[in-house]
Amino acid sequence: MDILQRDRFELLSAYLDSEVTADERKQVQEWLKSDPKMQCLYTRLVKLRQGLQTIPVPESEQSAEQAVNQVFGRINRRRSQRVAAWGGAAIAALFVGALSGILPGNHSLSPQLAKAPISETAAEPLMVALNHPAVEIPKAAVAAPEKFVKPSVDGSDAKGYQN
Repeated sequence: MDILQRDRFELLSAYLDSEVTADERKQVQEWLKSDPKMQCLYTRLVKLRQGLQTIPVPESEQSAEQAVNQVFGRINRRRSQRVAAWGGAAIAALFVGALSGILPGNHSLSPQLAKAPISETAAEPLMVALNHPAVEIPKAAVAAPEKFVKPSVDGSDAKGYQN
């Protein structure tokens, strides 16, 4: 369907729905008088419209108010279930905390500071051997200086390269 046919179809559909201006109504009426394709399309659209109006609408088994009440009832049940679950978890946490405080053990509820371990051996003075290290340190390599080449008078060095 090209653009012109689509525009004509939309205008014809608007004509059937009484949604056109006076000029558009005159245009559609002229098409219906002169164009057999538009007459056929008009007839088909009128039959389709009548067929849709005669289709029975199924009745709902319950009213809208009953449906709304059911939806809100489900929402309230879910909310109460969620509150009950969180409440149960909180009670379980309190129960575990209470049991851990009652059961015997080497812990008390007051904070304790860490204590340094007491060594039973006598402390010996620390001795450091300054002249004899524990790990042998290798000597650093010394690079020999390159021979200095005196430049010649003409600006080249001893090998003949220009500076």
